Amino acid sequence: MMSAKNYKLGVFYGTTPETEMLTQKFVGNLINTEEFCKACEVLEQKVKCDNCREHLKSFANTIYFYEKIGENIPDFIEEPEEYLPANLPPVDFVLVVGIHQDLLSGLPDYLKDKNVKAVIVPIEDPKWIPAGLQVQVLKEFEKNGIQAAFPKPFCALSKEYNEYNKVGFHLTEDHNFVYEFIDFFKIGEPIISFLLSKDGESIEDTCVLQSAPCGSSYYICQQLKAKYFKNGKSGETSLNEKISKAHHAYPCNASMDQDSILKDSILHVGGYLIRNAIRRELNLEEQEGEKLVYVIK
Repeated sequence: MMSAKNYKLGVFYGTTPETEMLTQKFVGNLINTEEFCKACEVLEQKVKCDNCREHLKSFANTIYFYEKIGENIPDFIEEPEEYLPANLPPVDFVLVVGIHQDLLSGLPDYLKDKNVKAVIVPIEDPKWIPAGLQVQVLKEFEKNGIQAAFPKPFCALSKEYNEYNKVGFHLTEDHNFVYEFIDFFKIGEPIISFLLSKDGESIEDTCVLQSAPCGSSYYICQQLKAKYFKNGKSGETSLNEKISKAHHAYPCNASMDQDSILKDSILHVGGYLIRNAIRRELNLEEQEGEKLVYVIK
């Protein structure tokens, strides 16, 4: 259920091209302009825009600042607040994407008197935030009365307690405002709904109830509709292969480097999350077995 409150969001992002591109995707998904998604242009059966995002609210008026921080700074920063904005518009949530580690460590003190409800710090690359720093900054936010979440990847953010959402590592003890962030923007771990054909063998329509923050959920689901395959048949491509191909083609820009905590790459984990969300909705086992085939035969 969409929150009736009118929350305000601010965004800090780092200086690398990868960080900037990821942030543009997150914000682009929230703003939801006509130019943001081009999924239908690459379908096997060429079609015009299917308007699968037309029901989405634009959060353009919710984003109160969008600021790159960390340019022209020393390698080691003793006083982080000297390199953070002197004036900060009043916001409820702050999204922090790939900023310098010393600036991140200074955020709890910087934000403590600014009435911020929650800070979301997605981790899309293992190099962004070492585990020790993550725990340290999380504790500092907690000490300063600010709720925080460190989802790795961003599309793992969920209201379910699981290996990606652990209190004391990914979440502060209090996190009701983190949940408000998820509910308000409808982003986090993907939640999908399908309309199947009467015989149950093909997907007639899809509905994204909660999207991956980058917007990939809409793109991937478009690739699964039977009307976009020749004669409605998917050929020899399995469901997992179809999802994986779409996930990479979007593309997911999370790192392919091995993460010491996840024991896998962050990109692969993002792929597993959307794959399993789709398989659950189709009443299939999350881990594909030899006898499981694509729902479109």
